[in-house]
Amino acid sequence: MQKYDLAIIGSGPCGYVAGIRAAQVGLKTCIFEKDRIGGVCLNWGCIPTKALSASAAALYNIERASEFGIDVKGFDLDFTKVYERKEKIVKKLSSGVEMLLKARKLDIIRENAEIKSPTVVKTANLEIETKNILIAAGSIPFELPGLPFDHTDILSSTDILELKTIPKSFIIVGGGVIGCEFASIFRSFGSEITIIEAMPQLLPNEDEEISCKIEQSFKKRGIKVLTNTKIDKIDKGDKALIAVGRSPNSKAIGLEALGIECNKGWIRVDENFRTNVNNIYAAGDIKGGMLLAHVASREGIVAVEHMAGNSQVINYNAVPSCIFTNPEIASVGLNEKAAKNKGMEVKARKFLFSAIGKAHVLGETDGFIKLVTDAKNDKILGCQIIGPHATELIAEISPCIQFGITSKKLASVIHAHPTLSEIICEVSTMGVGLP
Repeated sequence: MQKYDLAIIGSGPCGYVAGIRAAQVGLKTCIFEKDRIGGVCLNWGCIPTKALSASAAALYNIERASEFGIDVKGFDLDFTKVYERKEKIVKKLSSGVEMLLKARKLDIIRENAEIKSPTVVKTANLEIETKNILIAAGSIPFELPGLPFDHTDILSSTDILELKTIPKSFIIVGGGVIGCEFASIFRSFGSEITIIEAMPQLLPNEDEEISCKIEQSFKKRGIKVLTNTKIDKIDKGDKALIAVGRSPNSKAIGLEALGIECNKGWIRVDENFRTNVNNIYAAGDIKGGMLLAHVASREGIVAVEHMAGNSQVINYNAVPSCIFTNPEIASVGLNEKAAKNKGMEVKARKFLFSAIGKAHVLGETDGFIKLVTDAKNDKILGCQIIGPHATELIAEISPCIQFGITSKKLASVIHAHPTLSEIICEVSTMGVGLP
């Protein structure tokens, strides 16, 4: 029987990053992966979705090339090539991750894994003994009871990435991040889109002004938005994407037999990502919370560090969230409403991209930034952005929240001109008396 210091179940952003860190701290490690290396994020989530988004952005820029004095004639969208490009990127990155794991001398076991005891993991063909186990099995698309996936007309977010042709029309059930991203992408490709959202606004977890702005933008692009609406059935003929959340991928791992505590399949853990069984850890989507790849990676590292005798703390308030719609959306920390609901006295400032020179140069003047600060001490509590390159700009605010920076200190930092980042300087300067 092979012996290891750590056995990891799942090779997604949590599993493979944790595996690399484990190797760095000297733990002999194996990773169980029943499917493709890289997990959902790399193969059926973040990366392929953003590859499609990049193609949509290229098409958008060609369509408005005349604004820049460029006359483009005779262009066509070849979706077969769009699909092939997406697949090429995914395969290249997946093989790159596999090479990293092998270079660190991690054993990759390509089988379903079941935890038989706190020190034994079994597959159909072998058993291994291990000192520690990290469950990083991730999540899967949530299936509505009345609208089960048929993988032909009623699709999951995984199914939609396997489409070889562009549907004439799409009903998207769920106006969260996944639904809005695919709505934006396939509208650019020419599909007629209807979004159905049960809550009063798109992107229910975002700032209300941001949600209102993206709804306005979608409607201008011809996307039909139905909020406060529930759906009972879908007529045949339309393609439908069900994007109403994720479920824990926790079945058939052996949790019940071991008595590992769960809540509706989500594994309960402490601040070190340890389950109620001492040497068994769980991190990433499988434990619930913020279902984001970058969060999963950090949680995997923290779990491994605890196994190695080191303790780290994650500040979830400083975790950025990015939505790759057109226009882009990004946020970090508390929005104004959430801060006030916590009983905090806050100041919220807003600055428009239309006042930024680089936005005019790019022809991307629609959108704004909001900065939320503590009215008592001026510390930055949160930021929300909708507009060009929002997903890149938000990175500047995360360290401010992580290290308790005030808006006055941020305003004192010189930003290059002309850049979009000047909007951060401008919004932080508003109402701040610089020395």
